[in-house]
Amino acid sequence: MMQQLIVPVDGSDASWRAADTACSLARRSDATVEVVEVVFDTAEESESRGRMSQRLTQHDTEGLEVSTSTILAAESVAHALAERIETQPDAMFVMSSHGRGRSAALLGSVTEELLQLTFGPVLVVGPHVATAGFEGPIVVAVDGSKASESVLALAAAWGIELGVEPWIVEVADLSSGVSGDVAESAYPARLARHLAADSGHPAQFDVLHGNDVHDVVADFAESLHASMIVASTHGRTGLARFVIGSTAAAMVRHARCPVLLVRPPHIVHD
Repeated sequence: MMQQLIVPVDGSDASWRAADTACSLARRSDATVEVVEVVFDTAEESESRGRMSQRLTQHDTEGLEVSTSTILAAESVAHALAERIETQPDAMFVMSSHGRGRSAALLGSVTEELLQLTFGPVLVVGPHVATAGFEGPIVVAVDGSKASESVLALAAAWGIELGVEPWIVEVADLSSGVSGDVAESAYPARLARHLAADSGHPAQFDVLHGNDVHDVVADFAESLHASMIVASTHGRTGLARFVIGSTAAAMVRHARCPVLLVRPPHIVHD
């Protein structure tokens, strides 16, 4: 799994909440944590490093390998971060969905651009996330598309790493007219069987009901005290239900656990 968790911060309290989440995850996965700040002038680097080192003393890093560094940007925050992750294939970003200023880690701006530039997963920490021990199950949202199913192997790997079970969930459209528990659950049940066979570890499944996918999935995750939600940034028909800025963003805003967002490798942005 990921050997390094990279946390972009911008000086705001909101951005530093992601550092607490990263430290909690690092304790469970034996990863290192690197807190980074993007600057646009070499004159800012020294002040940035000092600010991060001082701020780090306010967070629980006991027993962890935690470092700080600055990244000098030539273009944009997202491009600077994308270039950094390209040299560290075993690293993953852990980012707050809220921040401030030109280097804010905002879902819909920096995070969205980063997901367009890279294929690696980004663990997004929404406003209602409380730092937890990552001891609960992992909720995997699927919608019948190959894009949404592309995250299953990653979810299983994280489940094995954390010692928890993945729950594969589909939200049934209340207007679809499908009836009967067996017929309704056939799709997630099949995925759970295949995932369990492939990974050698149990996988659970459920069919949820509601019109607002993000609320239904987030509420289900909360009911399980889930460690995280895993979802593709694209879903049915290539866009539909998991699109950055719509359903995925709403899920992040609503969820009380981090959301691991992944861009399917076949999605190309011009």
